[in-house]
Amino acid sequence: MKTVSVILIDDHAIVRRGLAALLRADIRYKVVAEANDGEEALARLASMEVDIAILDLSMPRLNGLETLRRIAKQHPKIRTIVLSMYDDDQFVAQSLRDGAYGYVLKQAMDDELFGALDRVMQGGRYVSPCLDLERIEQRHLERIDLTHREREVLQLIVDGHTTQAVAETLSISPHTATRHRANLMQKLRVHTQMELVRAAAQRGLVVLPRPPLES
Repeated sequence: MKTVSVILIDDHAIVRRGLAALLRADIRYKVVAEANDGEEALARLASMEVDIAILDLSMPRLNGLETLRRIAKQHPKIRTIVLSMYDDDQFVAQSLRDGAYGYVLKQAMDDELFGALDRVMQGGRYVSPCLDLERIEQRHLERIDLTHREREVLQLIVDGHTTQAVAETLSISPHTATRHRANLMQKLRVHTQMELVRAAAQRGLVVLPRPPLES
């Protein structure tokens, strides 16, 4: 029996320790790496082979949605399961669009996580049964296509960066940053930056920063 290698990506060490202890109870799975955020995860994945990534959505530096997209693009053989506190339809739909094979709520029982792992390793997809699949599928149809650069600009705006700061962070001109922001507003049909942030969060396009102690 092939051992399934797993990377745990969550900014809370206590969550990672709990997951690692849980997976050690099943000899089929082996935690080969842990990461505190998306950037650390991608750096680790560059030098190792992993079968499964278990990923939180809300993390500092590089949030879970963007990490998910990059894993799907750079490491297409890795099957990612989102383990999140967010039960909003839009986050589930967006995660599945961005390449997640599974979406499990953090309050789920241990058996559910193993059920998700088994389903995903068999080539299927898994969504926590308490989530409304009909509404999620409807959200899936309401997709808004953003370019990679637009997603970067959007997340920086959500994180509170000014247009000048966005330009400096991405090494683009302020004019280009302004144009990307205008394109985002047009696509989301809003007129102010506050409306842009609200609409992006409501559609599951970004993950809003959370309080440091929130789990």
